[in-house]
Amino acid sequence: MSNSSARPLCMIPGPVEMSSTVLQANSTPATAHTDPVFVEAFGEVIEMLRTVVGTTSGQPFVIAGSGTLGWDQTAANLVEAGERVLVLSNGYFGEGLADCMEAYGAQVTRM
Repeated sequence: MSNSSARPLCMIPGPVEMSSTVLQANSTPATAHTDPVFVEAFGEVIEMLRTVVGTTSGQPFVIAGSGTLGWDQTAANLVEAGERVLVLSNGYFGEGLADCMEAYGAQVTRM
């Protein structure tokens, strides 16, 4: 992506560079989750995700949140206290994942 605008280039983990069309779309007023426009768009997203994951009847989950919310959901729903979990860590976020798993009672091996 070209950074021909005057804004600085963000090069850190987490936030990513976006095109001007995405930035413009994000600058519109929020749409409530009960709005018919949102309900229709969300239904389309679910159908497209079914294609991506190769299912016609499975129920994909779309969750708005940070990556750490994903860790928390994984630990809360897939890891039982006392289970062994291997975390391949190469820094801050890997250590955060390991800490999250431990908070749910996993026996974590860091590698």
